Amino acid sequence: MHVARPGTLEARVRDELREMARSGQIEIGLSYHLFFEVVKKATDSAYREDRLQKCRLLTELCGRNAFPYPTELGKGKRFSKDGLWVPDEDLDEIDIDRVVNLMIRGIADVPAVNRHDRRALSKHFKNSAASNPAAFVQAAQRVWPLKFGHELVLNGDLARHLTGKIAHSDINNKLRFYITDPEMAYHVWFELYERDDPIAERRQNLANTFESMRQELISHLGDAANLLTDVRETLIGTGDDALNPENRASLVKLRTGIKAHCKAMTSPPELYEQSPRWREYFGDDSALVAAQILYAFHREKRAVAPSDTMDFVHAMYLPHTDLWRGDKGFSDLLIKHKVNFSERIVSRLADLPARIAAAMMDIAC
Repeated sequence: MHVARPGTLEARVRDELREMARSGQIEIGLSYHLFFEVVKKATDSAYREDRLQKCRLLTELCGRNAFPYPTELGKGKRFSKDGLWVPDEDLDEIDIDRVVNLMIRGIADVPAVNRHDRRALSKHFKNSAASNPAAFVQAAQRVWPLKFGHELVLNGDLARHLTGKIAHSDINNKLRFYITDPEMAYHVWFELYERDDPIAERRQNLANTFESMRQELISHLGDAANLLTDVRETLIGTGDDALNPENRASLVKLRTGIKAHCKAMTSPPELYEQSPRWREYFGDDSALVAAQILYAFHREKRAVAPSDTMDFVHAMYLPHTDLWRGDKGFSDLLIKHKVNFSERIVSRLADLPARIAAAMMDIAC
């Protein structure tokens, strides 16, 4: 979409979304899986600018609007305007208190600082930001533990924070900008730390997990169906094979129980009740959506492919958004099987502007 030719549907929708986002009419949330699904690592320097253009488009459309990491929905986190779409564990790593503690520990390893200053800086590191600023900046540059964010030392923000002039939350926002701004995040993740796509392995693992659950359901239903067949054949026995009234009553009761069990097994609420981990991860509403999606695949006799898993993860945001856009085949599956909140799904890109306009009208009324 970022390089769509003028006059095409993709270009028209992109430009309409840009204008609506710029004017504040809509808010599009960036998410972890969306970022890494859209912005792949450039395997050749010739493609770097293409990746950065995608990052800039994400910034234009999303700004600082963000959805939390999916498994943090269970903690009560929701759509926000603080730009924090990365997991909490990453935010804990990129916290100014942790960074300062690592710097203090590293002071003793700075060869260019003399022994007296090294001891003083180690003991009174925070105070030295005001009492000995030149030595502080010199040491801080050398022991800064991250491959990004050195500007916070050079421009004095770190010293101002340590002397109480910049709040903890404010300097954390400055520091975390490097891992949440799309263009900076691309540079930090793929170039400075030379990491690979973090969702490639997760995509396959998720597909394996969901498909294993679907196959297990099929196996259980098959066992139940075989048992039901055996019961029915026994019940219709005649002559020497005929049952006495007591045994017949017992088998009729068993047949009723098997049918009830099969019905429960094909009920999303039953899977929801039996999956406390899903509720812990995604929260009640999204966990039920997850169960409904799995059963939609079961009813369609459709295997869960790796390409489905990102849409599956994105669908965890369905209860927390006004409109949701996904792959057409996946979207149509959810609509067909009346997954909760499926009325919010937009399966065709061409329909998106009109659906946004209708949603805005509903809100206005």
